[in-house]
Amino acid sequence: MVLILQESADCYQSLTENNNTPQSNIWEAHIHDPQGMSHGYRQWFHLRPGISLLTDHYQLNNDLIVEKISAPNCLWLELSFSIFGNNNNEDVYSGQNFLYVYRELGKAGYTKWQAQERILKFDIHIEYSQIQKLLAHQMDVLPVSFRQMFEKNDDEPNYRNFGITTHEMQTVLRQILNCPYQGLTKQLYLEGKILELLALRLEYLQENPNFNKSTTLKPHQLDSIYHARDILINNINNPPSLINLARQVGLNDCTLKKGFQEIFGTTVFGYLHEYRMEEAKELLLDKKMNVTQVAQIVGYEARTSFIRAFRKKFGVSPTAYVQKNSA
Repeated sequence: MVLILQESADCYQSLTENNNTPQSNIWEAHIHDPQGMSHGYRQWFHLRPGISLLTDHYQLNNDLIVEKISAPNCLWLELSFSIFGNNNNEDVYSGQNFLYVYRELGKAGYTKWQAQERILKFDIHIEYSQIQKLLAHQMDVLPVSFRQMFEKNDDEPNYRNFGITTHEMQTVLRQILNCPYQGLTKQLYLEGKILELLALRLEYLQENPNFNKSTTLKPHQLDSIYHARDILINNINNPPSLINLARQVGLNDCTLKKGFQEIFGTTVFGYLHEYRMEEAKELLLDKKMNVTQVAQIVGYEARTSFIRAFRKKFGVSPTAYVQKNSA
């Protein structure tokens, strides 16, 4: 059985309207599965005219088709981040993202997600007039090919830059997902996080203007690499050995190591270490746990080893980090 989730005509209603009521700027639809095996939602949050956040968050037992209506007809910048799940419609794998400039011309369509997948995806849409306000006279520092898409008068500009979602970007995305606020405070918080993501992604664009998404890995090997990444994240405090991890995802250890280096730019356990440190930062700032508890959660048996690793990574001890960010 294929599940259908449909956007309604009012999901874009406040995207270009002046409306200062946060509650009226949210459109949300949930999966209806008669068997109760699949669940999740699609949510549009229109933060201000011309800036919106789209979240797709599903746990699927069946295939899902999301039927999309057309967006307002103007020039858009889209930032799309795939956290979990592979989006075959846009050729984006989990852990990747793309920056896209396009003009919507009344086009509708659909996205199909496969069964037995966990999907978490964030799309940020910013209308060109807002880009002009945000970047003012700083556009000249960005790659020429990117700037030209805004300067041209084409009916269908098409600029797309693929990239790896860095640890800094992942941290901001987790903060968006776990936003602790409601109402106006939530709206202001999310606006700030979206601007932070935009800054990080434009910095990445400057450093990687010609990022090549091509890979020597076969499609099933790519899936296995991302599956291995997910296993590491889900077993952060007790990860499998390299050999066991390779066996779990159906690869040999050489292909696994090569794949991590090619896709994530680091070793298997280098990736795990970076993730542990970023997770530790978030847990420390949550203030509900002490240093010893955080160390255990991110996989350190010895508190001293965790403190040493944290200081080496961030230049301060965990305690000093908390004090600095609590001031």
